[in-house]
Amino acid sequence: MDGKIFTLRSSIDKTAYSVVQLLVKKGLKLSSAESCTGGLISAAITSVAGSSEIFDEGICTYANSAKMKYLGVAKEILDKYGAVSEETAQAMAEGMAKQSGSNIAISVTGIAGPTGGTSEKPVGTVYAGLYINGVTQTRLIYTDPLDSDGQPREFIRLSTVLAALEWIELELFRM
Repeated sequence: MDGKIFTLRSSIDKTAYSVVQLLVKKGLKLSSAESCTGGLISAAITSVAGSSEIFDEGICTYANSAKMKYLGVAKEILDKYGAVSEETAQAMAEGMAKQSGSNIAISVTGIAGPTGGTSEKPVGTVYAGLYINGVTQTRLIYTDPLDSDGQPREFIRLSTVLAALEWIELELFRM
């Protein structure tokens, strides 16, 4: 197995465990809305024993039509900013929180490649949204596909999962 991919998977497992433990301790519920990661955040969380106490639901909304249908992302947001944007990530996180009723919702939307990138939004561009108790933040997660040791798509997707979990963990420590 590729060294960078193995390291990412190991870090994801450790961080997911930490996130689950923190959520249990704080009595909070998590849900996820994923596009480019295709459910990998949900898989990381649910691989931890006891995650059923804190994980409400996860949804993979890969197509824009699914983002609109299941998360209530406005067509105007998608038309104006695109699926890969801060605005879409924010709407996805807020829609997931509303849909699930969870305290915390994470969303990711991006370009895992190898195609689909542009000069404005190259392959490796991912936006994440994090809703916590009524407040939503967004951030850009950029992963350079050239760092991937020959598996750029997998590297970008796993790097995104790790970045999302680390962000949740950081915010839980701050609470």
